[in-house]
Amino acid sequence: MNASQDTRGPNRIKAWIGILATLLCISALRASAAQWTLEQCLERALESSPDVHAALADEQIAISQLSRAKAGRLPRATFTGLLSAITGAEGDAVNGDTDNDDFGPYSMGKLEIVQPLYTFGRLRNEIRAAMQGIASKEAATEQARQAVIVAIKELHANLLLSRQIKELLDESYDNFTTAMEQVEERLEADEGNVTEQDLLRLQIGQSSVAKERYTMERAIAVAQAALKRHLGLPAEAPFELAETDLQPVTLNLQPLGNYLEQVGPKRPELAQLEAGLAARQARLEAARGDYYPSLFLAGGFEYSVAPNRDDQDSPFANDFNFFRGPGIALGLRWQLDFWSTQAKVAERTAELNQVQVQKSSATSGIALDIRRRYLEVEEFRSKVKAAQETRKAARALLVTTLANFQLGVGEGKDVFEGLGLYTRIVSDYYQTIRDFNIAAAKLTQATGQEITTLSDKQ
Repeated sequence: MNASQDTRGPNRIKAWIGILATLLCISALRASAAQWTLEQCLERALESSPDVHAALADEQIAISQLSRAKAGRLPRATFTGLLSAITGAEGDAVNGDTDNDDFGPYSMGKLEIVQPLYTFGRLRNEIRAAMQGIASKEAATEQARQAVIVAIKELHANLLLSRQIKELLDESYDNFTTAMEQVEERLEADEGNVTEQDLLRLQIGQSSVAKERYTMERAIAVAQAALKRHLGLPAEAPFELAETDLQPVTLNLQPLGNYLEQVGPKRPELAQLEAGLAARQARLEAARGDYYPSLFLAGGFEYSVAPNRDDQDSPFANDFNFFRGPGIALGLRWQLDFWSTQAKVAERTAELNQVQVQKSSATSGIALDIRRRYLEVEEFRSKVKAAQETRKAARALLVTTLANFQLGVGEGKDVFEGLGLYTRIVSDYYQTIRDFNIAAAKLTQATGQEITTLSDKQ
C-alpha cells in the first residue's frame, strides 16, 4: 500500500465531517429562522420593548417615592459641626483676659434628632398617595404592554398578507406566462381562434402582475424589518414566521353586554384614573392636615471644645468648653400661615375634580370604543365568510376558463379577464382576513380580555 492510499481514508473522514458540519449549520439556521410563532413574537416583544421598560422604570420611581413617604415616620437626625481657629482667653466671666497672639483650634458640634408623633393625617395620607402612585404606574405598564401586543399582531398579519399576495401574484404570473406560450404556439401553427390582440392583452396582464410583485417584495422586506425591530433582533438576523398561511383567528366572543359590564376592572386606562383619583384624594387630605400642628419628640446633644480657653464654672457664662445632653423633649410645630394652606387645599381640590371629570369621560369613551370594536369584528367576520364564497367561485371560474383555453375553445381575452378578476378577488379575500384579525386584536385591547384562542401568556 502506497502513501496516497494510506492518507485517503482519513481525508475522506475529514471531508464527510466537514459536509456534516455544514449541513448541521444550515439546518440550525433554518430552524432558528422558522420558529417564530405569533406567541413567541409577543413574548419576545414584551421582553425587549423600550416602552414597556420605560413604564417599568416609572414603577420603580413610584416605589422609591413610597419608601420616601414611609420614611417620614422615622426619626430625622441632623448633625452640624464647625472647626476653626480662636484666640486664647484666661479667667472667668468677671475677670478675664484675651491673648490675641495665642491662636488655637476650636471645634463645635450639634446633633438634633426629631421623631414625629402625630401629624393629624399628613404622613398617613402622603403614604396613601404614594401607594396609589404605584398602582397608577402599574396600570400604565399594562397599557404599554397591550399597545405592544396590538402592534405585533398588526405587523404579523401584514407580513403574512404581503407573502400571501406575493404567492398569488406568482401564481397569476405563471398562468399568464403559460397562456402566452400557448397563444404564440397557436399563432405560429395558425390554429385556434387566437389573435395578436390576445397576446398583447396577456403581455399587459403579465407586466402588471410583475409590477405588483416588486411592490409586494418591498412590502415583505419592510414588514419583516419592522417586526424584527420590535423583537429586538439585528437587521441581518435570519427570521421566518412559523405560520405560512394567513388564516382568520378563532373567536371566543362573549355577548357585547358582558364586555360593557366589565369596563372598569379590565381597562388599564380606567385603573390608572382610579388610582390617580385615590391619590388626589389622599393628597387633599394631607393638605388639610396643614391646618393642625405636628407633635414630635426632640433630642440630641452638643459640644464645644477650645483648649486655649479656660473652662467656666458659672452656668451663666459663655463657655467654649462644654458637653450638653443627651436630652429629650416633647415639641409642637405649627405653620400658622393659614392663607397659604387654604390656597393649597383649593389647588388640590381642583386637581381632584379634574381627575373625576377625566374618569367620567373615559368611562363613556371606553364603552363607546368597545361597542365600535365589537361591531367591527362582527362586520369583518361576516365579510370573511362572504369573501370565502366569492373566492371559491372565482377559483372555479378561473379553472374553467383556463381549461377551455387549453382545449382551444376559449379566447385569450377570457384568460386575461379571468386572471385579473381572480387576482383581485383573492387579494381582497386575504385583505379581509387581515382586517378581521386586526379588528379582533383591537377588540382584545378595548376589552382588556383576549377574545381569540391565542394563549394569553403575556
